[in-house]
Amino acid sequence: MVAWGGEVGNRALDIPYSLDDAIAISVPYVLRANGDVIEIGTMPPVVRARNAKAIAATLRCLLILRRNGTVAAVGTGSFCSTSVPAGLSGVVAIAAGGNFAMALTSAGRVVAWGDNTSGQTDVPAGLLNVVAIAAGRSHALALRSDGQVVAWGGNIDGELDIPPGLADVVAIDVGNAYNLALKSDGTVVAWGDIFDNPRPVPPDLPPVRALGAGEWRQAAVVLRDGTIREWGFQEGKSVPPGLSNVVKLSMGFAVNFALVARPITASEAIADMRVDLDSLIAIEDANRSALNGYLDLAAWAVRADRPLACVAMRSFAELATAPDVIPYPDRVLYLAAQTRDVLHLMGCGHWRDA
Repeated sequence: MVAWGGEVGNRALDIPYSLDDAIAISVPYVLRANGDVIEIGTMPPVVRARNAKAIAATLRCLLILRRNGTVAAVGTGSFCSTSVPAGLSGVVAIAAGGNFAMALTSAGRVVAWGDNTSGQTDVPAGLLNVVAIAAGRSHALALRSDGQVVAWGGNIDGELDIPPGLADVVAIDVGNAYNLALKSDGTVVAWGDIFDNPRPVPPDLPPVRALGAGEWRQAAVVLRDGTIREWGFQEGKSVPPGLSNVVKLSMGFAVNFALVARPITASEAIADMRVDLDSLIAIEDANRSALNGYLDLAAWAVRADRPLACVAMRSFAELATAPDVIPYPDRVLYLAAQTRDVLHLMGCGHWRDA
């Protein structure tokens, strides 16, 4: 799993290297294979739910689909203050909007609850055979098994103006006030507030296999070769170079998550720690030089001399956690945790009481 975007020091970028069993993402939450939902940005990561099989999130509110097909909400924002409809069960998918929530049942029916100021919870009568749902700021989308898209709710920015002839859709995603649809031939169609939030789909976009509609002025897709193409406000700014094998995206307000098919390597982890360290400006030159030296030695030795790499990483951690070396307590905890994960990746054993 990889995170990017946001300002330097944004805690939602702090993905533990030990998190190699993620199966679903919704910024800032991650669902692990064991059913635990953790919040990225806390150190150590806090478990917000257990026995989950799907998640969806908005600001201050986490929607959880339990393994038994029931739904729960955790947090203080938006639809978390509204009770989940009584008796809701047999749920196979969920979606979180700006102030409302949606659930798709195994029978292909949609249930919505929360604020209905724009009619976003007024599911169209007779809507059946739904296979996917998506929720925006104040509108909703449903994808039927016949490849047709249905929209309802607010239409301030053309969110409900489905392009004429849109068919053969296999996936949908929603930003605040715009929509993305993926067709069976790999092409992407966008509508809603696409000229400012974000710009229209690039005309040279190669075939796509997954969508990522951002919450604020950006969009992204996973191409069929496993790489990411992003456009809009963040275009060309921050997708990590060389990122590949991507299978899913979750585009947040500022920070974005990508679920990758392979775990991070020790070399990649050490390089990422080097970037994290460089972003911390209030470190004395002598300490910075020594810390960078240990990481550089570990990066060289990880292939040539594994025992030496282990020693270098332990030395890095001892210096990084020494008093007054790194004047950011949360960064010290984070770097120590990442060191433990790197030592595990390299088969070095534990550092201290890890």
